[in-house]
Amino acid sequence: MRSAALIIGLSFIAGVIGILLGHKYIMPNAGKTIGLHDQIHNELVLDPAQNSKLHKLEEVFSANKSAIEIRMKKANARLSAAMQSSHEMSPEVLAAKGEYVQALDALQTLTIEHIFAMRGLLNEEQAAKFDEIVARSFRDIAN
Repeated sequence: MRSAALIIGLSFIAGVIGILLGHKYIMPNAGKTIGLHDQIHNELVLDPAQNSKLHKLEEVFSANKSAIEIRMKKANARLSAAMQSSHEMSPEVLAAKGEYVQALDALQTLTIEHIFAMRGLLNEEQAAKFDEIVARSFRDIAN
């Protein structure tokens, strides 16, 4: 019985280490922003009105993103505490994981809505270039 608990504990630790190493070395871009704002400002010529509207969108997005990131950090802390106390997929672990996933989904939804809001500021020619920038940014993250 004691050896089984030891094996389970070591397996759990090895899994966590694997996740951390994978995040650092295999998928280092996971969770990073795609740098659209810099690319838009560098590659698109915006008129003053578009620039002003874009800056307002960026301010709102930044504030909302910060609020969601705080939720994610709190959920991650609860997940960590639940994992440390139960050492299994307990209801507490599942609830904390669900809370984290909901915050992550909210961030992804916010980001996609923001991308479409930015695109909505552009004329047809700019929108075509914007679409190329977005596609390239997502490809870069995937690689």
